[in-house]
Amino acid sequence: MTPSSLRGVTAHLTQPPADRPIVSPIGTVAAVWRTLASPLLPIGLLLAAASCGSETTDNPDPGTAFSLVDEDCPGEAVPTRLTVSCHRLHLDHGTLGVAVLWAEDPTGLPVLHLHGGPGGRAVGDRYRWLVPRSQVLEGHDVVLVDQRGGGTSTPSLDCPEVDDPATPPIEAIQACRDRLDQKGVDRGSVTVRSTAADLVHLRRSLGIDAWHLHGVSSGTRIALELLRIDGSSVASAVLDSPTPPEVDLYDDLPEGVLYALTSMENLCRADATCPGGLVGPLRSVLDDLADRPVAVTIWSGEASAYDDARLIRLVADALAAPAGLNVVDGAVTLASEGRLAEAIAALTEVASTGRSVGDPTSEGARLSSECADELPFNDADPMLTGDPLLDAVARGEVKVRALCAVWQVERSPDIVDWPVASDVPTLILSGHLDPITPTAWARRLADRLGDAVLVESERWAHAPSMSDPCAVHLVARFLDGERPLPGFARC
Repeated sequence: MTPSSLRGVTAHLTQPPADRPIVSPIGTVAAVWRTLASPLLPIGLLLAAASCGSETTDNPDPGTAFSLVDEDCPGEAVPTRLTVSCHRLHLDHGTLGVAVLWAEDPTGLPVLHLHGGPGGRAVGDRYRWLVPRSQVLEGHDVVLVDQRGGGTSTPSLDCPEVDDPATPPIEAIQACRDRLDQKGVDRGSVTVRSTAADLVHLRRSLGIDAWHLHGVSSGTRIALELLRIDGSSVASAVLDSPTPPEVDLYDDLPEGVLYALTSMENLCRADATCPGGLVGPLRSVLDDLADRPVAVTIWSGEASAYDDARLIRLVADALAAPAGLNVVDGAVTLASEGRLAEAIAALTEVASTGRSVGDPTSEGARLSSECADELPFNDADPMLTGDPLLDAVARGEVKVRALCAVWQVERSPDIVDWPVASDVPTLILSGHLDPITPTAWARRLADRLGDAVLVESERWAHAPSMSDPCAVHLVARFLDGERPLPGFARC
């Protein structure tokens, strides 16, 4: 760890006094947190510092004033003994929803959690850290932020138009685009670079000199960009299910999905839960759907058409979920027996498809980043191999390109596709059952970073640090300075 990464080691967030709420404007908040981090000042001086609102923090853009205001936390209150405070950071383009989970006795630097998506949320999902309480909160405050365009941040790029499964995706996205354009929303503002810049503003606004990063899925892309532009303020980074910028995600994804399904087949054969196999039967189902899409009505009464690309996406989303290992093999068996509606209903129960009423995904934010940061750097014409499974995944890219043609945002500059060079201590987690961010990407990233350790598991799927006790334990110990052994997870 370089000296510059330690320069804010005493500036970790400390729980505010119980009788003193966090106050605005932003300069006062930063002053309170910086002062509270010093154990040498008596309480009288702490309160005096809190009453003085003249101090300001530096902003990356000279002459631009940002403000942080308190607000009630959205959604239902989460039962916890910890203090949870919610805030709104006002920037020149809009606002970000922020929550701070205050550890009872923090011994280390704060942790910035970077949610996945793109277009996911963190503030509304704070319960995932609190019930049960994450081991990370034993020694670290955790900062949650809804990245621009999603969650509680404004302007929102959520597309409720897609919530109706009867509306074709192209029409729904076009309706969302037209509505946002009429409101004057800049759909091209949600990119990796702009999101990372927002988080530099957030760090400075909170008065934090150094913090740890915890990125999950597409949040690892933001974490890597922060290592690129603000690396001296990062003490360490956890990259769970990473998406390295130099990887052509859509071009590599077919082989990644096949690897995850083959890994699952090996497990379920060993457990005798899929005696007929998994990949072979799924190939047959996909082959049929490629020629003859089927209109399916599931138990909820929803009716929609499924082709091979849509079904493999649903299978992948289900397998990526924590409960997917217990569902996917049975669902594939049902589909291979001609019981496709039952299979889809079972998969939908565990999958997060981002296309349902009240789902936590901002479809517009996801499209803006995918269409600007990722898709332009992949081959324009996906290669079809004749393998029904690989081709079904590849045809999914064709559908995304059609959506991007409707969404219409500018391509990001080439630098977002360049590898990140960093010597910041980094823990990389990857599961062999992950069809969204394959293990091959994690291995490639570990080879490129200067001080990275990769931990894998044949039973992890996507984002294990958000659900698997072993992965959570590894993350907490790493943030406390303990470096795990590379290779397979040992807990």
